[in-house]
Amino acid sequence: MNRLGLIVALALTLVWTGAIAGEPFVAIDRQAARALVETTSHSTPTIVALWSSDCPHCKGNLKLFAAMAAADARVRLMTVAAETLSDDLAAPLDRLGVPGKRFAYGSDSPESLAHALDPKWRGELPRTIFFDGRGGRTVLSGVVDEATARRALGW
Repeated sequence: MNRLGLIVALALTLVWTGAIAGEPFVAIDRQAARALVETTSHSTPTIVALWSSDCPHCKGNLKLFAAMAAADARVRLMTVAAETLSDDLAAPLDRLGVPGKRFAYGSDSPESLAHALDPKWRGELPRTIFFDGRGGRTVLSGVVDEATARRALGW
């Protein structure tokens, strides 16, 4: 293996084992939450995964979405922790090798943030918003399998 190949393999190993931390979290307010889920904001296939640190099913979805993003450079993954920003939030995402922008609830009320993200959402987790990059949007609650995720992304 050449030197560049070895460096790439090492970097991927570090990301997948969580040895390299992901992006820092950004606290969102209502306006940022609305902008995040605006269909016109997503010109490429995008997964916005709503999760919380105490949701075991969320971690299964996040693991799948991380693998999909790693396997296909077209997939953009963003996560929104449906809880207030804290120092503990990065650990589960880093452990699962979840790439992409990371958001958490800011100082606005949790109810107003949830409504800004999805007015039809009643707080069940996991909740995933898929954008196909062509103006289509699919919102699903619960555990998502790869075939369902692919369909929601328009593949």
